[in-house]
Amino acid sequence: TGGAGFIGSHVVDAYVAAGHEVSVLDNLSSGKLTNLNPAATLYQADIRDPQGPERAFAAARPEIVVHQAALADVRASMREPQLYAEVNIIGSINLLEAARRHGVRKFIYASTGGAAYGEPEFVPVSEAHPVNPLDCYGASKHTVEHYLFIYNHAYGLETVTLRYANVYGPRQDPHGEAGVVAIFTGRMLDGQPCTI
Repeated sequence: TGGAGFIGSHVVDAYVAAGHEVSVLDNLSSGKLTNLNPAATLYQADIRDPQGPERAFAAARPEIVVHQAALADVRASMREPQLYAEVNIIGSINLLEAARRHGVRKFIYASTGGAAYGEPEFVPVSEAHPVNPLDCYGASKHTVEHYLFIYNHAYGLETVTLRYANVYGPRQDPHGEAGVVAIFTGRMLDGQPCTI
C-alpha cells in the first residue's frame, strides 16, 4: 500500500528488482504516478473503504502485504484527529481483514519511531523505550501495532513492524515537517540558516 509514495515506491522498486510480482494499492492522494514502477500493477483505492482493499486482494492474491499508506503530518493530526484515526487505524484494520480473508502469509507495517515514543526518556531510543505518543499521528500509528499482535495471535498472520525515524532520499517531498532532512539540506545548499 502507498506504493506510489516516497518510501513505498522504493519498496516497490526493490521487490520488482528482486523478481517479485508487485501490486500497489494507493489512492494517489499524496503518491505520484511518476513514482510508480511500470512493472507494478496499480489498484487505485482508498483504504478507508473496505471494498477497495477487498477488490485489490481478490485480484492480486498477495502473499505478503507491505503497508506504507498513511497520513503522516504530526501538526495536521492534532487539527484532524478523526481523519488520522480513519486513515491510519480503520484503513489498516480494513487491510488486516482483507489479509485474513485472502490468506496473506505476512504483513509488514510501517509504523513510526519518534512520534510513537514521544519525548525521549533516554537516548539512544531503543525498542525497549516506553511508548508515549504526544500527538494523534503517533497514537494512530502505534494503535495499529496492537492490532497486528491480535491478528498474529488470533489468526497466525506473521507480522513485522518497522518504526521509521526521519527517512530521507530521492522522491521525498521537501515540503512540510516530514521532509526535515530534505528541507535542511536544501537550505544549506542555498546558504540559508536551518532553524529548529
